[in-house]
Amino acid sequence: MNRKSARTLLVLSAIAMAMIVSPAVVSYPTGIQGVKDSGCNCHGATTSSEVIPSITGLPDQYNYSESYEIVVSFVGGPASPSNANQGGFNLWVSDGELSPSDATVQSYSPNEVSHTEAGNDQTTWTLTWTSPSSDRNIEFILHTNSVNGNADGANGGSSGDMWNKLTAKVSPPVLVLEEADPFVVLSTLIVVSAILLAFTLAYVFYRTNPESFTWDYFAPWIADWLTTTDHKKVGTLYFVAGLFFLGVGGIMAMMIRIQLSVPGNDFLTQDQYNQFFTLHGTTMIFLAAMPLINGFANWMVPLQIGAPDLALPRLNAMSFWLQPVGALLIFTGVFSGSGADTGWTGYAPYVVSETAHMGTTMWVAGQIMLVASSTLTGINFLTTIAVMRAPGMGWLQMPLFTWSILIANLMLFLSIPAFGIGLIQVYLDRVIGTAFYDVSAGGDPLLWSHLFWYFGHPEVYVVIVPAFGVISEVIATSARRSIFGYRSMVYAMAGIGVVSFIVYGHHMFTSGMSPTLRFVTMLTTMLVAVPTGIKIFNWLKTMHGGSLVYRTHTLWTLGFLVTFTLGGISGMFFPSIAMDLHLHESYFVVAHFHYVLVGGTVFGFYAAIYYWFPKMSGRMLDERLGVLHFLIGFISYNALFWPMHRLGVWGMARRHHTYFVTTEEAMGALPIEAAGWNMFISVAAFIFFFSNFIMVANMIKTLIRGEKAPPDPWGGWSFEWMTTSPPPTPSFDPHNLPVLTDANEHIANEPGTISKLFSRLMVSEEDTEEVTH
Repeated sequence: MNRKSARTLLVLSAIAMAMIVSPAVVSYPTGIQGVKDSGCNCHGATTSSEVIPSITGLPDQYNYSESYEIVVSFVGGPASPSNANQGGFNLWVSDGELSPSDATVQSYSPNEVSHTEAGNDQTTWTLTWTSPSSDRNIEFILHTNSVNGNADGANGGSSGDMWNKLTAKVSPPVLVLEEADPFVVLSTLIVVSAILLAFTLAYVFYRTNPESFTWDYFAPWIADWLTTTDHKKVGTLYFVAGLFFLGVGGIMAMMIRIQLSVPGNDFLTQDQYNQFFTLHGTTMIFLAAMPLINGFANWMVPLQIGAPDLALPRLNAMSFWLQPVGALLIFTGVFSGSGADTGWTGYAPYVVSETAHMGTTMWVAGQIMLVASSTLTGINFLTTIAVMRAPGMGWLQMPLFTWSILIANLMLFLSIPAFGIGLIQVYLDRVIGTAFYDVSAGGDPLLWSHLFWYFGHPEVYVVIVPAFGVISEVIATSARRSIFGYRSMVYAMAGIGVVSFIVYGHHMFTSGMSPTLRFVTMLTTMLVAVPTGIKIFNWLKTMHGGSLVYRTHTLWTLGFLVTFTLGGISGMFFPSIAMDLHLHESYFVVAHFHYVLVGGTVFGFYAAIYYWFPKMSGRMLDERLGVLHFLIGFISYNALFWPMHRLGVWGMARRHHTYFVTTEEAMGALPIEAAGWNMFISVAAFIFFFSNFIMVANMIKTLIRGEKAPPDPWGGWSFEWMTTSPPPTPSFDPHNLPVLTDANEHIANEPGTISKLFSRLMVSEEDTEEVTH
């Protein structure tokens, strides 16, 4: 090494050493603000136990609006009376007002004070704190620094200084519970729900076979469930996952309702609220409704068409296991407090902007996984229904539930590629900087709206059409007659599937689309009421011509007819362009959407649970608990969503984290009655949420000690009722399929007292004889 290189290396080493030894920041004898979280790192990188700060004069419990003289001080460290400066402080308080008592203290805000330059040569300072006029948990954060007096003017030397931190709390006259981070609450509830689910599964395994409750038996049992390709077990996995995420989505809904229960609430910040309603919508549609549909489809489609299993069993298992992977990606942001905040529709250009949370990228990636899962599931069901029907079963001999799954998967197959393409474009925009939706680079944000709603509106029918199939099965069995107008029911479902692709434009009436296209979309949207009306008419006629037996699944079916019809009627306001412009961003949309999806899809699948659970488990659910679940759930559901129509007409905006009420006319404010209605809605929401635990308890109780179910407990006549309860594996012998006959013979459990009361109220004595055909 030559001499020049050696000198250069020596100089660089000296500079590096100086950078390491010298302080990273500059201390100021005039005081400093904003160190509540960062600390006094201008006087050292970390706190020092040699410096002992203190606050005296604080009460254990304050009185309203009272002033207290407090003294802050410290001892220890390098401070000495002989030094040019001895030390300083910074005090922050969460509520109330801090004010200086002399020239040694200065105020930066009502919540923060520090020393002045005159007060930098002492270790004790006096100031005044005025307590708040309401109940608050008060927190004081004090930072004190002990300096060695080597200040050198503007540079503020701080080598050898030390500092420490002290936190003190004062209680209010009336105890106030500490506020928790909503994301901590949500994450905790999700983890607790998962643990309770695991304990429930272990408990059911133990109670059903106590002698075999050892790891030698339990491990193979779990391994069998995790690796199964049997359509019934995969269906059960879908079913359990769907119910679990229905609970998770419900938890988020409850936190949203807490926020909206009173005007101007601060339980959730605007940013947190955006994340909660984004994940609520995504969870309910993609992680709750879709798995529940797939669960019943996995169970019942092979049984109803006489197939031993689905056509592609391994693909079926893969379709399911993509769901928890997608769920983990979607919820990744929640556990870091930075979940997707774009709304479940993910509108561009915000979804690709830098201001959208980092969790949005994982949210998009998770939905791509769910798109793959749905695509593989669709391939499986379409193949199975097309080529594995029992000999002699033509297309128009299939049960209506199987038809509903076929049509739903055809709709999904035609619509989900557009959604998948849009998601991939968003992912590329966010990850590698493409410009599909960046306006400044020539992108088109409306492209996302077209791609999303081309999928999004058919998706609404994808989740409601299978519920139509369930309702058709339940009404026919409960009325003890075949469905009225079978062919028209098939054509009506197919018509809904076709029309659903030409109505999505009504979601974009406010986006500035062509007036001509808006008019065409208005007509086609109104047209969708025709096939839906045909189905409702046929259901009513089936009941009118039959002898209705009132059991729990029948009650949920009747509840479906009421709520879905009301939701359909409220939906007819939106095709009207003039009405839509006023109602589009209001709670009227929230009410309509939930009347259709909860009152339609969820009520339909509650009916399916009570109808098919005996076939799936081999045990009869408790009818008394079922009726109790229906009565509480149906009443609280309508109390929850019906008043939202009124709030929407008043102008309460959806997607907003808070609202304000006034007795005077003011832009953006609601009448004073809106506060009472929102509190009423929130109370009803909690009742509806907890009512569903009655069903969960009923299922657990039934699995442990429920009455054994016969092969056909309700008097159904499709193939699933011709197997044992639960069915064997494979479900049917491929070489000896049963023969489907049209008969009204049944092995019916007699209805209970409450169901007989419903029967006497609804059916006259002379109409109770069975109808034969």
